Amino acid sequence: MTIKENLWDVPYNKAFFKTSHNSYEYSIREQLNKGVRGLEYDIHDDKIQELEDFEVYHLQNHIDTLLNEDGNPNNLLFHNWLKILDEWSNEQYKNHAPITLFIELKDSIIDSNNQPGELYGIKKLNKIIIDSFKPNTLFTYKDFREKNYKWPTVRELKGRILIVLVSYWGGYWAANEGGFDSRLKYLTNCLEGKDDVCFVSWVQEDQGDKSSYLKEKTYYWKCSLEYSTQNFSQNSDAQRLTRADFDSIVWGMHVKTYYNKNYEKGYRCNFPATDAWGADKYNSCFPWSV
Repeated sequence: MTIKENLWDVPYNKAFFKTSHNSYEYSIREQLNKGVRGLEYDIHDDKIQELEDFEVYHLQNHIDTLLNEDGNPNNLLFHNWLKILDEWSNEQYKNHAPITLFIELKDSIIDSNNQPGELYGIKKLNKIIIDSFKPNTLFTYKDFREKNYKWPTVRELKGRILIVLVSYWGGYWAANEGGFDSRLKYLTNCLEGKDDVCFVSWVQEDQGDKSSYLKEKTYYWKCSLEYSTQNFSQNSDAQRLTRADFDSIVWGMHVKTYYNKNYEKGYRCNFPATDAWGADKYNSCFPWSV
């Protein structure tokens, strides 16, 4: 059995996946064709009551979203960006390693914009996600709970798609504190056995009375290099996945590390995200990605 074949039998939480940052800036199909299995979408709800959908973009003038090129949708509607994943997966007859989609909440999904009666909030988010995929495509938090919180192997998750909610605690014009409250509410619902489609990520910058609760109850986390190394034992024992940005070989604006230099010192990163996902230097740094 080759090394590549052995990777399929690694538990999902111990595997490494080629990952892109702000994935909507490029062709999603091209990324998937080149082995990217970790993607990130930023979503906004400014027009949700008008459009009945979220929109995918980062910058306020939308110039960063690649529309109508190389298979990408011709609009910002969230459900169309999800359907790309479903269509590509079906074209591959689901013969691919699991795809993990990180959805960064750039707005709150529990604020006044999502009234009345949660029509446009968490339940709307879940409905859009569920309606965008064929049955048995998503691996949900509910599925994970029904497996007694034991991660399947990469092989057992072949053809599946997992969705993780992340956000920042302010500090940047494109995000707001509502993302923390939204993740907290979503996680609480999951633990109560309702609205349990997405996973939830703890973020190093999380603040507030419930930050430790969120940290202890989530299975994904987004961190800085310094935090990861200082708390490696705790995080390793919990087998908590890292959704960390890895842009040192392009921008240097996000977390910077190389596996060979930092893993033995305590850095753990399952989703090393970079804008250089199509470059040979990514594969030379992360040759085990599946």
